[in-house]
Amino acid sequence: MSTIETDAFTAEILRSYLVNTVKEMVITTTRTAYSTCFCHGEDFTCGIFDADGRMIAQDQGVGVHAGGLELAIAAVMREAAGPSKPGDVYLHNDPYDGGTHQADVCVVRPIFAEGVHVGFATNRGHWSDVGGMAPGGWSGVAQDIVQEGLLLPAVQLYDGGELREDVRRMVLRNVRMKHQCWGDMQAQIASAIAAERRIQALVERNGMAGYEAAIEAALSYSRRRFLAAAEQLPARAATGEDVMEDTATGEGPFPIRVRIEQLPDGTVVADFAGTSPQALAPINCTYASTRAAVIGSLITMLDPDLPLNAGVTQLIDVRAPLGCMVNPVYPAPCFGTTADPAARAAEVVLRALSDLLPDRAVAGSYSTGQNVTGGGQRPGGEGEFLWYSYQAGGCGAFAGGDGNSAMWHIMANSKNESCEAWEARYPIRYRAFALREGSAGAGRWRGGLGTERRWEVEVPTRLSATSGHHRLEAHGLDGGRGGAPNGFAIERGGEQLAVQERYGLASPSKFANLPLQAGDVFVSLQGGGGGFGDPRERDRDAIAADLLAGYITPEEARDVYGYEEEPRA
Repeated sequence: MSTIETDAFTAEILRSYLVNTVKEMVITTTRTAYSTCFCHGEDFTCGIFDADGRMIAQDQGVGVHAGGLELAIAAVMREAAGPSKPGDVYLHNDPYDGGTHQADVCVVRPIFAEGVHVGFATNRGHWSDVGGMAPGGWSGVAQDIVQEGLLLPAVQLYDGGELREDVRRMVLRNVRMKHQCWGDMQAQIASAIAAERRIQALVERNGMAGYEAAIEAALSYSRRRFLAAAEQLPARAATGEDVMEDTATGEGPFPIRVRIEQLPDGTVVADFAGTSPQALAPINCTYASTRAAVIGSLITMLDPDLPLNAGVTQLIDVRAPLGCMVNPVYPAPCFGTTADPAARAAEVVLRALSDLLPDRAVAGSYSTGQNVTGGGQRPGGEGEFLWYSYQAGGCGAFAGGDGNSAMWHIMANSKNESCEAWEARYPIRYRAFALREGSAGAGRWRGGLGTERRWEVEVPTRLSATSGHHRLEAHGLDGGRGGAPNGFAIERGGEQLAVQERYGLASPSKFANLPLQAGDVFVSLQGGGGGFGDPRERDRDAIAADLLAGYITPEEARDVYGYEEEPRA
């Protein structure tokens, strides 16, 4: 063991082995899952932990899961009935105890090697449905968490490899799309089995001492890198503030505030004192998601390639008053947490870090999942359908570069799903998927462009959504303009109206079970990122290229950028 500990070359090989073990979990999931959410969108995150619950490695996964898996493992360790056995499997999604929102269900399986319990493998993934008042969830009108879906504390699904049929029946009885749910669940379990086999092979080849050395090498490496990167932070505190703009009943806005400071021992503290109390609406951010917002933002600003594990998370202290909007308690609704609330928490941290690290400052992004679900019955008695849409948009510019277009905000890292796969699976037809002209915030460096998706529903469909930044634009910096807000609209009979106007709603972005008629076209408009710097200082060739690509209009080029096209010969 001492040889392995002092041999840097071997230690790096072992550390990389652990990281690649998690990558194999991801591949296993995408190749065996049933829903497009898993196999195409990759809305899940995998991780491995030691027997003490320390995170050893996590895939890039979904940003809103960063560091939050540790809390779910702790809940399972605390609530499990007796010591772990080979073949045990637990389910967990409790938002008040280490969960994100109810749809993100953790499958946790202990890892055994040479008959010894050496760790855990987990896969937190978005189930297409967990029951509740709206198909697929995302009910923007929920006022109580019980309305939103099934709540699972650490529940044992397999006991020593034997399926607990009573638990399986209980779960599937409370969800829609039972076959799909069970298929995705089995894919999550398969990924955990793949991780166990990889760890067993590591122990067989290098012994238990080699496995332990691999863990320490991984944690030590990340810890050293984080402390080195954090030396860039000045010896002062900084604050950031943003708002959740409304509820379904039109209340709001609700401020979210943070104070960032590094302690002498290198620990970075993020204190959310002064944030609004929790609301009886799905705009609260669970503590696990708030923690992810802080961890993800810090890594992004300090060292984007830093491998995430307990060596990093142990150096980040997230403080939030119990019962506030970023650390809610029962019965506050939490389904929206992984979208707008988590994005808002990340934005306030990025604002504070932009103050501390002005050379890395970044303007605001569209920062929402634009989460929408549609459900109903297929024609001819062929059963129910359920689709779930979450979208990429425009991200903020920074000093020296334009913002990314059609890209996920910091709390997401999913992939665009196939339009063709959707048309094959659901009773819809895509009418458009394109960049949204004029959505980018103007600046010396332009914000990224949002996107526009339009799909026609072929049968009556119930539409639900929880989104945000439909009233507020993504903020610009240093004289840059804001990006266009997000939006939802319905086109019916050739007339397009905002959802709020068509249905007479108090909120443009939060609703549940709105009736769509066959032939209606649902329009999802993702906003643009904020610009950075005075638009009139933008490079003339860059403006000409934007015009040619259709990113900006001639009117914007003239009125905002001060650019006049040269007359053609």
